Amino acid sequence: PLTMKAQLFETDELYLNTKVIKGKYFNGTGGRGYWSLDYVDSTGRIISSESYHKKQLMSRQKFVYDENNNKIFDIQTFDYNNPGRVDTFRFEYKYADNRIIYQFRRLSENDSTITELIENQGDTILKYQEQAFYYRPKTKKTDVFTYVYTLRYRNGLLISKEKYDKQNNTTELLKYEYFDNGRLKRRLTERIPVPEMEGAYLGGPGSDDESYKYKLDPKGRIEVFYRIINGKRYKIAVYSYETHM
Repeated sequence: PLTMKAQLFETDELYLNTKVIKGKYFNGTGGRGYWSLDYVDSTGRIISSESYHKKQLMSRQKFVYDENNNKIFDIQTFDYNNPGRVDTFRFEYKYADNRIIYQFRRLSENDSTITELIENQGDTILKYQEQAFYYRPKTKKTDVFTYVYTLRYRNGLLISKEKYDKQNNTTELLKYEYFDNGRLKRRLTERIPVPEMEGAYLGGPGSDDESYKYKLDPKGRIEVFYRIINGKRYKIAVYSYETHM
């Protein structure tokens, strides 16, 4: 699979000659029964996704892309907990020298985020500032949160991402290691200052020091995904692929 020019801070893959991706999820703790179907267009982009618990449809999403393979619409057309509600996230981008320098994300009628490139050191160190706007109906005021992201690259791979929270004067630093094929091998998380209480990871086993292992098919697509924590391996997901005839 080839890496897409995804919107900021996200990476997606192009699944060439793939029609449908089926995923089965285990959460590493034996929580079975969750699975998904991702539908792929002729370019290899996921254009719709359905999630299930056993036979029950839980959610359905559609995705629309621009010519650079960036998502411009992320539409949740069904949610089991809110069956009559449709949520649409809208994205806008500005480019300079083939790099995103501005991203606008609309989360709802009154909530949005704006992310802008504020520093570029030779395309190996990039700094972005993000402002998040959240409207509070009770007070009829909009809260604004500001974050600064520092991204460091080596040989085209993201090796660290630092997120500075201006309001709380805290920093979260993520460090990444990779296999030779470019897939993520390890992720380390540091928090400054160190919180008094250790946070919990929701939705399955997680740690500030995680390693990853994959079983790949002949086309380089993931068949089995494992997360390794404190030397223990957890099976997180299994994938199968329906290809075009």
